[in-house]
Amino acid sequence: MQSKRHFHVHIWQIISLTLGICLLPNLGSAQDTGQDAGKQTPAPQGASKDADKKDAEPASPLDLAWTESYIRQIGTSGVLAGNREGIGWGSLYIPSAEVSGIVDRFEGTNTTPSGSSTFAVLRTTIVYDHRIGTSRLAFQYMPSMAIAEGQVVGNFSNQNTSLDLLLYTRPRWNVKFGDSFRYYYTQQSIGFPYLDVNSVTAGFAINSFLDGAGRWLSNSSNMTIAYALSRRASIAVIPNYTYSESGTGVNLSRGASYGGTARWGYRVSERQTVGLEYTGQLLHESGRGTSTFTIGPSDTIYHTISGTAERQLSATLFVEGSAGVTTSTIAYSLSQTSREWSPYGRFGLVKQLGRSSVGLNYSRGDTLSYGLISNQYADRIDLTFRSQLGIRLYWSASAGYLRQVGSGGFSGKYATGDLQFLLAPRAELFAVFDYYRKYQSASVNNLFTGNHDLYVFGVRWEPGRLQHQDQGQSSPHKMN
Repeated sequence: MQSKRHFHVHIWQIISLTLGICLLPNLGSAQDTGQDAGKQTPAPQGASKDADKKDAEPASPLDLAWTESYIRQIGTSGVLAGNREGIGWGSLYIPSAEVSGIVDRFEGTNTTPSGSSTFAVLRTTIVYDHRIGTSRLAFQYMPSMAIAEGQVVGNFSNQNTSLDLLLYTRPRWNVKFGDSFRYYYTQQSIGFPYLDVNSVTAGFAINSFLDGAGRWLSNSSNMTIAYALSRRASIAVIPNYTYSESGTGVNLSRGASYGGTARWGYRVSERQTVGLEYTGQLLHESGRGTSTFTIGPSDTIYHTISGTAERQLSATLFVEGSAGVTTSTIAYSLSQTSREWSPYGRFGLVKQLGRSSVGLNYSRGDTLSYGLISNQYADRIDLTFRSQLGIRLYWSASAGYLRQVGSGGFSGKYATGDLQFLLAPRAELFAVFDYYRKYQSASVNNLFTGNHDLYVFGVRWEPGRLQHQDQGQSSPHKMN
């Protein structure tokens, strides 16, 4: 207990110092100005003019990197630019910080009690981004701390980390490793947008919106090994692993996913890429679990094969998707198994509308990264819209729905609204107001059942954001 309180004290000192510096009126001069703003988003890899050169750089599909070698900002679809923003020391810097007040109201159903609470949350982001030759190491850490009635809330030590390694990059080869760790002492999904899209790179980021009273821990790792067969064709092998825990004591549930994806892509034209994809996955569930079939350990093996396509319909409209079939085998014991077949699909759309943008995403897969431990796949659909109403006023709205594929399983939905006003352009301080409305149904271990309302208001310091927005408005997808 002493070490835990000691840890909280250090976080409080770091964040307090950060926020104090952030509020200085001359903060705008703390940024590096030697970098050209146009270099903050990595330039796409262009096609080589020499078609006969053996190691020629492959044509990048739809004006994106052919291996998707960009490093994303933690929890968002934004690109980690590679140059320092905010305040820092060499490769280590702090790109954002915020202080928020939260009003939490919950209406429980069934046996879940209702309640309300208020607290303040301090949150910051710390980044270490360093290049070693052609390799790159990026470590991102986002700690949170809550204060209620003048005391640090001991059961709100939320931590998020992201580690990315660009190990090897050549005109034909690319090897990348990524790891993401999340720890919520009280499972409450605030801080990240549930669906975040990037209209410049057509990137997606999907985060959890499920809430529960118990501890949540999740770690996901993956490695991408990609090779360009020619100027148009490429292959990639992507092994991955995810481990999650929910609750404590007799309510502890564990889930693990072992698997990988083999992918072949072919660039048909400057605007379109097609491909084939195979995914194999073993889902192991132990503890009480959340399966509707059994409360004991179980193993589920998934095999999915699908065709994929990406197409740039216009300079501001990008769509991608896949369609195929999934077969699953559930093993409860050596003598008891069950096999099922189901259609598989994925779809994404990004549209830029002047100073506004819209994003739509549908996906089917496991829920170990969404806050739910289960051996059932789930369908999820999200829609988001963002707009800049004036020079200083921004707003966005999102909605989403998740349900387990099996009948009688868990389901949840959300609607959010976000309003931001630029208080101080030079210091890049934003006043923020967010509203979250959630509903979760079915008696699922370690998750709330009922309606949830969250009101969030505060101040956010985010240097570099205005430059990125201006760049995004002036740099739509290129078409030949």
